[in-house]
Amino acid sequence: MKTIQYFIAAIFIGVIMNSCANDLNTVPDGDISGEQLNNDQSSPEKILGGIYLDLRSNGAGGTTLHSDFGIMAIKAGSDLMSNDVIQSTNQHLGMFYNYDATNASNSASEFVWTTFYARIFVINKLLDDLKKNGNANNKAIKGQLLALRAYSYFYLIRFYANDYKNHQSEPGVPLVLTTNNPNQGLSRAIVSDVYKQIISDIEESIVLLDSYARPSRAQIDQRTAKAIASEIYLETGDYIKAGKYADEGKQGIALMTENDYTTTGFSNINNPEVLWGFHNTISTMSIGNYYASFFSMFDNTNEGYAGAAKIHKLIDKRLYEAVPETDYRKKVFNGAQSATYTFNAKTKNYPPYVSWKFKDPSLFEGDYIYIRASSLYYIQAEALARQGRETEARQVLFEITSKRNNAYTLSTKTGNELINEIILQKRIELWGEGYDWFDMKRLNVPLERIYPGSNHTFGKFNLTPDKFRFQIPNKEINNNPQIKQND
Repeated sequence: MKTIQYFIAAIFIGVIMNSCANDLNTVPDGDISGEQLNNDQSSPEKILGGIYLDLRSNGAGGTTLHSDFGIMAIKAGSDLMSNDVIQSTNQHLGMFYNYDATNASNSASEFVWTTFYARIFVINKLLDDLKKNGNANNKAIKGQLLALRAYSYFYLIRFYANDYKNHQSEPGVPLVLTTNNPNQGLSRAIVSDVYKQIISDIEESIVLLDSYARPSRAQIDQRTAKAIASEIYLETGDYIKAGKYADEGKQGIALMTENDYTTTGFSNINNPEVLWGFHNTISTMSIGNYYASFFSMFDNTNEGYAGAAKIHKLIDKRLYEAVPETDYRKKVFNGAQSATYTFNAKTKNYPPYVSWKFKDPSLFEGDYIYIRASSLYYIQAEALARQGRETEARQVLFEITSKRNNAYTLSTKTGNELINEIILQKRIELWGEGYDWFDMKRLNVPLERIYPGSNHTFGKFNLTPDKFRFQIPNKEINNNPQIKQND
């Protein structure tokens, strides 16, 4: 863990000194001591704001690459490793699509690792300092920190270890839970122990965030923590808790309208479904580079890498053909022929199967959406189906699918066919939002890009799910004698 320890000294100062002003008021003046926590009760909130800001900023993973821009980069990269999302040419983020990212020497393996471990060290520092200060106002801050740590480890374990089922005793990732770590480094905790810590953190977070009213959707509240918990429990196979938290997380949240879905709903944090995201502004986008952003990479209508440089993002032909014509979600993708499309008073020509889902009318200042309530319908439906509560599962699936497709009728499927229908609808709904590859890994679904009429590009190959695990980055291997590499 020396690499992480050395890096964090710089990154912690960077978070404190370089987090520029925005709605979260993230401009602390330096390291935070127990005395400062007593004298300035806004200090922990400022550092927490810096963590949130860092998780959406270029360089979050310690590189200068334009592919390194925090949570949204990692979500985008994971989906590019699935069957459903295609990149037209091998440029930024292409290392994910062609699986170079899984190699220890690849920059993506390093910045995924660093994005989360750098934040974990800051989180641990602040948690340690909060223990020295009994201010009751810090309860919600601690709840958010624990949720962020659970979220970070949940991503790390799914990238750098095999899926949970049948692999609980295998090496996971190092569990760094305090600022007092051995100089010789930490070994990899087994998968089951990592998940125990993830569950402990998220459950405590849910308790601590009770009655917390966040100032904006950029902060994690109890509803968001429950949404995170539902996905964790789906991964571990605790379907009762997965279904319970998914249901509680989506209660009272209105679903997007057709206009929301097909115009700019995915670049607006005020989208009614948004549970957690980040409101970007001119000041936040000035951190790093405009082009190092999600909409530069995934908005094919803009003047960024996807739009101007034509590093287009496409939908897999099979998935496109699986969407009924009566389903308005099909409108955000082009069909089998080249076509023109007008957005923001600009008309451009587009190739077959291009995506128009993520559209930002500004100069890459679109808001980032991390979790939508829609995802919870599919988690709840699958959890119910796996408990044998198929009537309830079909109803939950109908509630969301009938909103997207007014010709959809209540499913009559059972068993694996019902689960397959739930997963298909989830793939359609959440295309490009960072879910499919993790589901493929969890469900043991192979990568199959070679098929008759395939529209896959430079990453046209097939892989079995055992190839989905990332190697530990070389920088960590070289500096931590306690850690062992994945095959």
